[in-house]
Amino acid sequence: MLVRVFTLGFNPATERFDDEPVRDFLGDKEVVSISDHFFLRDAAPYLALVVCYRPSVPQTTRAGESGDTTRKRDESWRDALGKADWPLFNRLRDWRGERAKAEGIPPYVICNNRQLVEVLRRRPTKLAELAEVDGFGDAKLKKYGAELLQMIARAGVQPEANDDAS
Repeated sequence: MLVRVFTLGFNPATERFDDEPVRDFLGDKEVVSISDHFFLRDAAPYLALVVCYRPSVPQTTRAGESGDTTRKRDESWRDALGKADWPLFNRLRDWRGERAKAEGIPPYVICNNRQLVEVLRRRPTKLAELAEVDGFGDAKLKKYGAELLQMIARAGVQPEANDDAS
């Protein structure tokens, strides 16, 4: 596993942190975890990201896509979702997007798609169970844990009831 640290400045015009360097860098990498640290320097907000990653194996082009392979995303997490999983996955992803926008951070800082799939697969009912998902440390549990557990509880579907038939 490799580590890279990014420091992102806040752009008042867009009211966002400029995450383009992170996106460019991660285009051909598999993210293991991302930790975020907010700080002020001379009254200007910054976001430091500590990215743990693995180099990805180049992906082949899927049928129906253009031949441009310069920037392919690893979407193997999609294979872990059954047909019945998609509604809750989309609700979790929408929640993540709303929280990220409200906090002015990229959604993957909260959690990436692979982590959302793991949360969906495990359907935790307690913070201790959510802590078993890679990338959910104390800070993320305190900040997002209760909301995630509530969303899962409202969905009311346990992992055993979720069949993998697609």
